[in-house]
Amino acid sequence: MDMSVAGLMFAISRRAAELGASAGALGLLGATWPLPYIIASLTSGRLSDTMGRRNIAVIGSVVACIITFACARTTSIPLLIGLTAVFGLGIGFFWPPVIAWISDGPRGAALHKRLTQFGVAWNMGLLLGFALTGWVFRHWPQLAFDIPALSLVVIIVLLLLPARPHHTREENTFDLPSVPAGRGFRKTAWLANFGVRLANAGVAALFPQLAWRLGIGADAHGGLLALINFTAMLMIAAMQVLTFWHTRLWPLWVAQALCALAAVVIGLSSNMGLFLAAFAVIGVVAGYSYQASIFFTLQEMTEKGKGSGLHEAFLAGGLLTGPLLAGWAGNAFGVRAPYFVSAAALFVVVAAQVAVVIWRRREYLSPRQETTP
Repeated sequence: MDMSVAGLMFAISRRAAELGASAGALGLLGATWPLPYIIASLTSGRLSDTMGRRNIAVIGSVVACIITFACARTTSIPLLIGLTAVFGLGIGFFWPPVIAWISDGPRGAALHKRLTQFGVAWNMGLLLGFALTGWVFRHWPQLAFDIPALSLVVIIVLLLLPARPHHTREENTFDLPSVPAGRGFRKTAWLANFGVRLANAGVAALFPQLAWRLGIGADAHGGLLALINFTAMLMIAAMQVLTFWHTRLWPLWVAQALCALAAVVIGLSSNMGLFLAAFAVIGVVAGYSYQASIFFTLQEMTEKGKGSGLHEAFLAGGLLTGPLLAGWAGNAFGVRAPYFVSAAALFVVVAAQVAVVIWRRREYLSPRQETTP
């Protein structure tokens, strides 16, 4: 699914840039689908708790497939913006049920292992989607749209095939450090996921314009976006072994600061080597923030569908806000401004996380202090 999503989004944004889309139009194109995605995520996760994970995922896949075929048949920027909004509904009915499906049963280390495998898989999909579509778009622009559409057909077939009955079993393991209670870990991770996706999406949405002006080809452009997912995948795999992040929040704040600095580097540079380093850092931090958010959510919440929907809604909120901010900055202040605005916005979100943690800890400790002799 994420290979298809990456392929379609890259092809749409690159086609729009080559058609002469403004920074505002590119930002709107990148921000159109997350709002329907948020609405669908908050709905589909809860529906899957009662109507079944597979049934809801099939509906989402069919909608996404139809829209992808439609996108391949138009060069109208306004129509592409409208179609991507409906595409957001489709994938919003796919991911929360699938995430909840994956997390049904296991807890602790067993859940962590399963989420690591899931994180590696979807980042591999995005990596292949960006890298392959960038290369295909350079040689056969129309085929860059058809490949994601055909991939979605395969997904629908796989979901409809009979599968072995899955007997849910609670797997409780206690070989991981316990997440400290009352210290705002889940809410902090949600905000971190939102902030990092905001910066990531702002950079990705406006980079087609900068790449076009600097003469960076579609294949190199796609490779930079693929690098984000490659380093995110490596980080998620490393987090399976490094469990320090289960009990500490300051590394997450430091990581987000590095992500913001990477966005600044992109805004200042025209050098491919610096672009490679900056995109790699953004990927590492994106992997960290995503995995922290999904693990704390599914570890602490019993309603897996509802929890998955909330996790995805915060992620999509960043994907919505980032391109809008970046597009506004590009129109108002020039082609380099979006990267500085994205960095500043991420610093604001980090400050909000610190405030949430201080508030949660005071709230948690107050009753205890009152009952202490």
